[in-house]
Amino acid sequence: MSEISIESADGSRQRYKVAKDRVTIGRSRDCDIFLPDQWLSRHHAEIRCRGQSAFLADMRSKNGTLLNGERVAAERQLRHGDVISLGEHRLTFTEDEDLPEETAAPEGTRIFSAREITDISKPAATADDLRRQNRVLMVLHSAAKELFEHRPLPELFDKIITLIFDTVGAERCAILLREGDPPREVVKASRSRQGQPIESVSRSIARQVVQDKVSLFIPNILEDALFSTQDSILSTGIRSAICAPLMYTQSGGSGDAVIGLIYLDSLIGSRSFEDEDLTIVTLLANLAATRIENARLLEESLEKRRMEDDMRIASEIQRGLLPSVAPLVPGYSLCGVNFPCRTVGGDYYDFALEDGSLLFALGDVSGKGTGAALLMTMLRAAVRAHWAQPHLAEAAIRINRTVAQNVPSNKYITFFMGRLEPASGRLTYVNAGHNPPMLVRRSGDLETLSDGGMVLGLFDSAPYEEGVAELSAQDALVVYSDGVTETWNASDEEYGEGRLVDLLVQRRDQDASGLQASILESIEAFAAGAKATDDRTIIVLKREA
Repeated sequence: MSEISIESADGSRQRYKVAKDRVTIGRSRDCDIFLPDQWLSRHHAEIRCRGQSAFLADMRSKNGTLLNGERVAAERQLRHGDVISLGEHRLTFTEDEDLPEETAAPEGTRIFSAREITDISKPAATADDLRRQNRVLMVLHSAAKELFEHRPLPELFDKIITLIFDTVGAERCAILLREGDPPREVVKASRSRQGQPIESVSRSIARQVVQDKVSLFIPNILEDALFSTQDSILSTGIRSAICAPLMYTQSGGSGDAVIGLIYLDSLIGSRSFEDEDLTIVTLLANLAATRIENARLLEESLEKRRMEDDMRIASEIQRGLLPSVAPLVPGYSLCGVNFPCRTVGGDYYDFALEDGSLLFALGDVSGKGTGAALLMTMLRAAVRAHWAQPHLAEAAIRINRTVAQNVPSNKYITFFMGRLEPASGRLTYVNAGHNPPMLVRRSGDLETLSDGGMVLGLFDSAPYEEGVAELSAQDALVVYSDGVTETWNASDEEYGEGRLVDLLVQRRDQDASGLQASILESIEAFAAGAKATDDRTIIVLKREA
């Protein structure tokens, strides 16, 4: 059965089995795959299954669907490993592997519960049992001292393999950890006394060890009916093998967790493993699992702290790129504000007075977080370099060319730029696929500014045209990013343009800062504590006289 692996912008993952002839994807809760993403249409795309094949189709979405970086115009067949990009989400299509599934364990394999085999508290029945028990305890005590000191993971892996080589007569040993989604056992360290190190372990054996929390002992591979006829096995000269889970007891009484496994084998000419070796290896694996998990958590904590410091510095730098205060324009009130929904954001706004005219701009980079913030800085540089051109349409063409040459194929920017002549109130503007700003007249009538062209970054030769409007006394212009109108509350309701229009008409007598405060108060009251899902940026310009 085919499967879709879904990765969100925040790194969270989920999986969906493609078990229907038609699987819908979108922002609506009635879709089979519901993705709460403001860049998606309610019914954005769908996967259609016919026979043994699956096909991807875009459902006339607003922002399009990308397959392996290319926009989907007509229905496209999906193949194993294809990547579908939808707004902030990355979907990977996987098919069942063509290779036949291996049998769970070779014939003759002895299987032991990893928890029971490590129970050494039982009293010894014979002198041999006491000798074996003492040896196990000595090995465990020595290993605990060796592994007590914190080491980076590569050094820890090397020390664990050395302990196993010193204790058990293995010729080769490998440590595998579970990684990926779906998780698979990946070789993280391997060593061989002679010949090639271990590059992989039977998937079925690894799966049984991890899922069933058991240790496997293959005493003599040459006598095993499954392996004795396989040239690939015979060519390695393997005689005996042991596989034990890297298992530790989780805090809080939530049971045992398995993070991987240890595999080792001996070669023809050396001694075969014994039951005692299996007990020792399983105990060492339990001890190693705790040390590996602690080392991973410590490294993740240090890395998280480093990332938080980097993000804090990036946030300070980004705030420094946005206007600290609005310029003073005689006869007008002007203000702007930006609230990123993460530490850094992809929204941008700017003001400048050039030769007596007011220039202002607002852009919204697709996506959020660090990537969007980097593109925001590139947009700011492009705008600053070109917005003083005599004609805004020409400036938009040049800005778009710069953006298209510097953004990935699956990114774009919605953008609005205006030039105001304060004395006359004449406003020229270019709207590049942005939410149309709202111009509220003194009478309460409302106009939207939509002339311009397509979003920035899709094509480097896109044409743009200028729009013209005029601000009369007591008229107010509100430019905003879609994080304002696409504010959601706990009941999954959207704030929407209608509420914003009603507010602007009711509060049109306020100055720019008062109108901006009213908008922010309104959306915060509507959200009622629900976390913002997108950056919010607003520019308010009002002609007072």
